[in-house]
Amino acid sequence: MADIENDGLLSNPNRATLSPREAAEQRWGTMIAHRYRVEELLSFDEMGALYRARDTERGVPCALRILPEIYARDPEIRDRFLRDAEAAQVLQHPNIIEVFGTGKLDDGSVYSVMQLLDGQNLRAVLDEEKRISAGRAVHIASQVCRALGTAHDMGIIHRDLKPSNIVLVTQDGELDVVKVLDFGVCSHMDSERSGVSTIDKLVGSTAYMAPEQAAGEEADPVSDIYALGTVLFEMLTGRLPYTGRNDYDIMMKKGRQEAPRVDELVRDVPAALADLVARCLAPRPENRIRSMRVLEVDLLRSLDAPAAPRAARSSVDLSERSAATSLSSGSLMPPPEPAAAVSHPNMILASASMSAPRPAPEPRTIVAPAKEHPHAWLWLVGAGTIAVVLVLFGPQMFGAAKTPPEEPPAPLAATQDVDDSTPPDPPKPIDLAIPQAVENAGDPLVLAGRADLALAEGRICQPAGECLRDYLAALKEIDPKHEAIERLTQKMPAAGLDAGRKALAEKRFHDAGQVFRCVMALAPETEGVKELLAEALVGEGKILRLMKAWDDLAALLEEYDKLGVKPGFDALVLKGQGMAGKGRWQESVDAYAAAAKLRPNDKDVKKALDEAKQQLKSAEKK
Repeated sequence: MADIENDGLLSNPNRATLSPREAAEQRWGTMIAHRYRVEELLSFDEMGALYRARDTERGVPCALRILPEIYARDPEIRDRFLRDAEAAQVLQHPNIIEVFGTGKLDDGSVYSVMQLLDGQNLRAVLDEEKRISAGRAVHIASQVCRALGTAHDMGIIHRDLKPSNIVLVTQDGELDVVKVLDFGVCSHMDSERSGVSTIDKLVGSTAYMAPEQAAGEEADPVSDIYALGTVLFEMLTGRLPYTGRNDYDIMMKKGRQEAPRVDELVRDVPAALADLVARCLAPRPENRIRSMRVLEVDLLRSLDAPAAPRAARSSVDLSERSAATSLSSGSLMPPPEPAAAVSHPNMILASASMSAPRPAPEPRTIVAPAKEHPHAWLWLVGAGTIAVVLVLFGPQMFGAAKTPPEEPPAPLAATQDVDDSTPPDPPKPIDLAIPQAVENAGDPLVLAGRADLALAEGRICQPAGECLRDYLAALKEIDPKHEAIERLTQKMPAAGLDAGRKALAEKRFHDAGQVFRCVMALAPETEGVKELLAEALVGEGKILRLMKAWDDLAALLEEYDKLGVKPGFDALVLKGQGMAGKGRWQESVDAYAAAAKLRPNDKDVKKALDEAKQQLKSAEKK
């Protein structure tokens, strides 16, 4: 039978009277866009018809989704369809469906082309198996974290994560490789692209939707975390966390009460994993885990980690929980259980290789959120902006220092007790471009998670072995092509500047200097970093001057000069004082003279300049 050129126009003369599904069934054997031959109708739903097709130019099978013209007339439905394809094309992640292109047919239909792979969606797996093991659930959920973590980094929120949008395939011999589908109701976090209607904000599956999303608030990354927490809950228990007479009843319960704990329903789930699920399902967004990157690492650790003690433990025997967490292989995660080899229509997926998760280094205690009082549903409706304020206390706090005596104190005798109040010598700058060793650095997945956490917490170059610089160096060593390397390297300068500015504002000048030095060492072209380092050096230098640590101050001033930054008034005065402390009177005179030019009416500078000139004359006479 010869191929029928169709481009959307059906050969059936009665096509106008056909239902959308009947029309979809008649596309068999037709050519779409002069390139894709339709071979089989796989499914038909609210997003149109899904076909097995063949790309005649490349000679390979593909999947073809066509949104019929009757649906494409509706701009909201059409835009949702195109957003799905656009988001997948932009993300290009091995755990997200790969879309090759989109187009419009002559009859007004729109289509997208994807790669075809056989697999089974998680909904079908759960319908068949009811619940799955903790190890397999973590294996699946951690890949979802990877996919959505990348989406969130690019400002894309999924908004409709559920088991039917998570497909499991076998790839390169690895079971349960995740492909996340249907970004059709995704939204963009930036204001220019977030034009989602109030009605569209409510699009999603009620059983998996976060309470604030159901109340009409714009979804954000923690809304996706709530949805994933619900999926995790269902994988581990075989049921949903909330049930009710209808969708409204379910959403009321979500806003008023906490979900039951997983380990109170089933006994073979580690308590630390149950803690994580509870945090994902916290009714209030600010009480949830803050990012997919953090959740991914914590999930992989949870199978071995002990849970934090709770005020009221369930009646489940803790010894049984402990036994459930021990793995005979000694690794963090056992091999995932095989998925049933059943073909399923919703399996249109991207092809990419993924490595199996490896053991996490050390266990980490996951703190479960305290039980909250029931919340009225009205807090969701009236919710505005939820701000989470993190207050970081610096290791140093400097009060008003007394003016030091003009003459240096007499040296301490050998038998004299040392005054404990004597300030310690400040640490000297180190070469922050040299990475330090990282403990248990064998797992690229855990390293990437640690690096993300270090970036979020502003640990750019300190402490050694637990900072972004060192995690990136270790990651490059064991997996040079890991996707996190480029992403984190690009984000590091801005994060470093933010962390350094925060330290400056808190007058932690030494800490700020360390951060800015690190940014300069790793990304020397970063705009503004030299000026910020200069500001930190002046702040630290003033402390050294009060301590009369003249040698350290001289070294710091030398570092300042090498920056090539035009010195301001404070820097010039500090140099005048520092050089005077070292007895380098000509340099002191030059510095004070330059400061006097900036502020000709400053009496203190004039006086200091005169004194330096007098000392210079005295020195020359000698």
